[in-house]
Amino acid sequence: MTRIAVAADVLAQVQSLIDERTPASEDRAAAIELVDVDSGETAVAEGALRWGLDEAAFDGLLARAPELRWLHSPGAGVEGWPLAEIAARGITLTNAAGVYAIPIAEWVLTRMLEIVKRTDEVRAGQRERRWVSGLAVGELYGKTLLLLGSGGIAQQVIVRAAAFGMKILVANRSGRPVELADRTVSGDAWRSLLPEADFVVSTLPLTPETTDLIGATELARLPSTAWVINVGRGGTIDQDALFAALAEHRIGGAALDVFAIEPLPPESPGWALDNLIVSPHMSGDSEASQGRSLELFADNAIRFAANEPLLNVVDLTAGY
Repeated sequence: MTRIAVAADVLAQVQSLIDERTPASEDRAAAIELVDVDSGETAVAEGALRWGLDEAAFDGLLARAPELRWLHSPGAGVEGWPLAEIAARGITLTNAAGVYAIPIAEWVLTRMLEIVKRTDEVRAGQRERRWVSGLAVGELYGKTLLLLGSGGIAQQVIVRAAAFGMKILVANRSGRPVELADRTVSGDAWRSLLPEADFVVSTLPLTPETTDLIGATELARLPSTAWVINVGRGGTIDQDALFAALAEHRIGGAALDVFAIEPLPPESPGWALDNLIVSPHMSGDSEASQGRSLELFADNAIRFAANEPLLNVVDLTAGY
């Protein structure tokens, strides 16, 4: 029997998903026992889902569950996890990379459409009972999109951007060509593409290598009309440098769903920037996201109990 710790509020849903995925003729579901993550039974748990656990509660779980061999994150980012301890204990960590890709990609395309169609100004006119005319409105067709990262989120953005006829440039670690992309580069080559970009979209995780990856030097290479969109992690962009570029209108603007500090403090100068779209880290939210996340966990629970390879294994050295 493989015991897996799960939060009480989703335990029944996870059990149902496991049952649905296991034919009655197989006994794999019966080999799994879900236990309440807050109960004493976690002492014998071999796997666990970090669902709704803050740092203190998660540290408590690690302390009272010496048999853990597998942990699953309901989100994609694991930069706040004790990766060194997890590695030292020989625990496999999986995440929910890709689960939120569809709503995040839709959010990115929505922002780009709002920008070229200038819908914010039209709606402002509506609120003031003012007929807005004569706006220099553009289109996405033919615009150049530079994507940093080629994971699940980026791939969903690419599909949608391609449908609008955008030119798509992608930067990843390997330089391996990405489907539907016009060009894929690796290493630092993406910096040479900045002068071509109408939109730079970052989907990158936060690691020592990506911290402040986009700074004053990179922003200075962008066209004055370019927009920066971040749906990865706030720390991948030098926020002070970005806010300074926005305040001086050296670039067109930015749409940020992630920030170095969240929530964005009330005293942040970002709130006053008219060319900054502030989004409260909600681009991945949708009524379908929780279901997809738990479905992935249920799939992995079945695999774990059967000693089969797990999906979305995190590289504990790379941090994603």
